[in-house]
Amino acid sequence: MGLLYIFLIGHVFCALFMAVASTTEDDLYQNTPYIRELLRQAKTAEIESFMDQEADPCTDFYTFSCGNYARINPASVLGVPSTELFKTLQKGLERKILKTLHMAHDTQDTPEDRQVKHFFESCLRFKELSSTYTTKMKELIAEFGTMPILEGSSWNEEDFDWLETSANIAHKYGISSFINVKVNKDFGNNQRNRIYLETQRFPLNTCSMYVDNATAIYRQNYRINIQHNLQRSLGVEMKLAKQTARELLDFEADLAQGLPTPGQGHNDLPELLTVAEMQKKYSPTLDIDQLIFISLGERVSDRIYGLDKRYQENLFKVLKRTPKRTIANYIFFRLIWEFVEAPTEKPEKQEKVCLNLTKKFFFKNLDNMIYRRYKNHKSSKEIENTWRQLKSTFIEVLRSSSSLDWVERTTRNLAIAKLEAMTLEINHYADYNFTEEFANLNFQKRDLVENVRQIRSLVAKQKREMLHKPGKPFDAGSQLSYSPTAILIENSIKIPVALLQPFYIWSDVYPNAVMFGTLASLIGHELIHGFDDSGIGFDAKGNSNDWWDERSSNNFFKRRECFTKQYGRYVYDGIQLKESPLQSENIADNGGIRLAYTAYQKWYKSKVEKDLAKETLPNLKYSAKQLFFISFAQIWCNDVDPKMKALQVSVNQHMPGKFRIIGSLSNFDEFSKEFNCPAGSAMNPSKKCIIY
Repeated sequence: MGLLYIFLIGHVFCALFMAVASTTEDDLYQNTPYIRELLRQAKTAEIESFMDQEADPCTDFYTFSCGNYARINPASVLGVPSTELFKTLQKGLERKILKTLHMAHDTQDTPEDRQVKHFFESCLRFKELSSTYTTKMKELIAEFGTMPILEGSSWNEEDFDWLETSANIAHKYGISSFINVKVNKDFGNNQRNRIYLETQRFPLNTCSMYVDNATAIYRQNYRINIQHNLQRSLGVEMKLAKQTARELLDFEADLAQGLPTPGQGHNDLPELLTVAEMQKKYSPTLDIDQLIFISLGERVSDRIYGLDKRYQENLFKVLKRTPKRTIANYIFFRLIWEFVEAPTEKPEKQEKVCLNLTKKFFFKNLDNMIYRRYKNHKSSKEIENTWRQLKSTFIEVLRSSSSLDWVERTTRNLAIAKLEAMTLEINHYADYNFTEEFANLNFQKRDLVENVRQIRSLVAKQKREMLHKPGKPFDAGSQLSYSPTAILIENSIKIPVALLQPFYIWSDVYPNAVMFGTLASLIGHELIHGFDDSGIGFDAKGNSNDWWDERSSNNFFKRRECFTKQYGRYVYDGIQLKESPLQSENIADNGGIRLAYTAYQKWYKSKVEKDLAKETLPNLKYSAKQLFFISFAQIWCNDVDPKMKALQVSVNQHMPGKFRIIGSLSNFDEFSKEFNCPAGSAMNPSKKCIIY
C-alpha cells in the first residue's frame, strides 16, 4: 500500500509506526482530526527521510533535499533500472490495475472490460501454447513469404521484394520496417488527418545507443535477446541464431546512423509533397506510390509529409549494400519481435510481461477502468483549480511590461490568446466510445497469439481509416497513463489518472506549499511547453504556425543559448553532458517552477494569518516558502543503477534529476532569498538564465 511505504521509509516514532500499521487504506480517506494529523505527520517523516539536512542548501540543493533518497530507494538493490516519484506512482497504479484484472467479473465491468480481462488471462495462460507456439510463429511468417534463416540454401532471393513484404505486414498488422506509413493529425491543420512517412521504431531509440562505447552493454543484451527470441520463437539452432542475431544488430545499427537528432524542433518539420513529387525524388530506390498503396490499400492523390532527409539518404545507401537475405531476416524478425513475447517460466515475470502487453494495446481501457473504480472527485477538482490559478497567473505575467519586455506587445497578445485557448484534461476517457472501438473483437481465454492477431489487425484497419475521417485526439500512447504531457498539436495538456492517487505527493491535508511545489510545478512545466522552443511554432489552435515577430524570436533564441551553455557544463557521474541546441525541457523546468511559485505567492498573500496556520508541517523546521522548494526538489529525487547511467544520458531528453533541481533553482532569485544563499554561491550564481 502506497502510504504504508511512505511511513516505513521515514524516521518515525514507534507510536506513529504502530498507528500506521493498524490503519487501512479506506481509513485514510476519513476526514477526521486524527487521520488528518496522522497524514501530516507521515508527510513530515517522508520529507525528512529523503533529506540530508547537514548539507548546505546553497551549495547543493539536490543533496540537501534528496541526499538520503538513494539509501532508502537503492535501484541496484531493488533490481530496477531506477527509482523515482513517477516510478512510485506507476507502481501504485499498476497494483490497482492488476487487482482489477484478476477480479472476477462484476456489475462494474462493461463488455469491453471483460474483453480486456480475457486478453490478460490468455497471456497468463500463454504457457499452455508452448507446444504450438513455434508453429504459430512460423505460420505468421508464412502469411507474407519465407524467411531465409528457416529455409536455408533453398531460399530464393529472386522471390523476395522488401517493399512489398514490409508493406503487406504493415497493412495487416501495423508493424513497419524501414519506413512507417502513418496517418495522423496534420501539423498545419489539425482538423484533418494526413499521411506521414516516418522512421521505423528502433528498440534502442537513438543513434548513440548503437555506436557509443559507453552503451556497448545494451547492444550486447539486445543481441542476446534477439538470439534467444530466434531460438524460442522459431526453434533456430543456437549457433545459427547467434550468427543471425549479430547480423541483424549490425544491420539495424547501420540503419540507425540516419536517425534524426533527438528533440528536433518545429522548424524541422518534413516536406509536404505530392506522391508524384516524392516518387520522382525517391526513385529508383523507393517506389513510394507502391509503398503507400500496399500499406494503406488505396492510391493517394493528396500531399503527404516526406521522410527526414538524413534518414532517407542513409536508408537508401544501407539497403543498396545489404544482402537481400539479411534484409528478409530482419523484416520477419521484426514481425515476431513486435508480435508477442515467448512465455517465461517464472509466474511473477509472466504477470509483468502480461501487464505490459495489456497496457500496450489497452491503456485507455485500463485507465478508464481504474478511474471508474477508484475515482476521486476531490483530486480532480484540485487539479482543475490548480490549472485555473496557473493559467490566470501566467496571463498576468504575459501582460506585464516589466517581466517580458523582450517580447513585443503584439506577440504577447497572441501568446495570451493561445494560453486562453489552452485546455487541460484528465485522461479518464469517460466519454470515449469503447463499444465502437471494440466492434468485432472476440478474445479467447486460451489463445494469446490469436488475440494479438485480432487486436493488431483491428488497430491497423482503424489507423488506415483515419485518412478519411476528421482529426481525432492525438494518441501519445501509454505514457499518457503516468506522465503529464503537453500536446502541442492540440494546444492541450493531458493529466494521467496516476496523478489522481492521493497522498503520494499532494493532498488537501498537506500545506498548500506542498501542492504548489509538486502538482502546480508539474502542470506549470507542461503549460510552459506551449511557449518553449518547439511550442512557439504552434498557434492557439494547435496548428504549425510561425506567430512570433522577428525581434521577439531573436531575443528568445539568445536567451535559450544561455540554457544551452548552462546545462552543457554539468557532469553526471563522470559523463560530460552535451550541449543541445534545443532546450524545451529545461525551459519548461525553469518556467514551470517560477510560475508555480508566483501562483503560490498570490495565494499566500490572499490569506489571513489564521488560514496560514497549517502552511507548515508538524516537527518540520522549515518555513512555508522553503517547504515549497523542498517539495519541488523531491519530485526529482532518484537513484539510477550505475550500469544504466550512460543509457539515461543517451536516450532521455530530460536532464538527470539532480540537474533539474540545481539548474532551475540556481536561476531563481526567490529561491536564494528564502534560503539566504550568498551571491556567488553555487545555488546563487551571478549569471542566471531566464526566459519566463
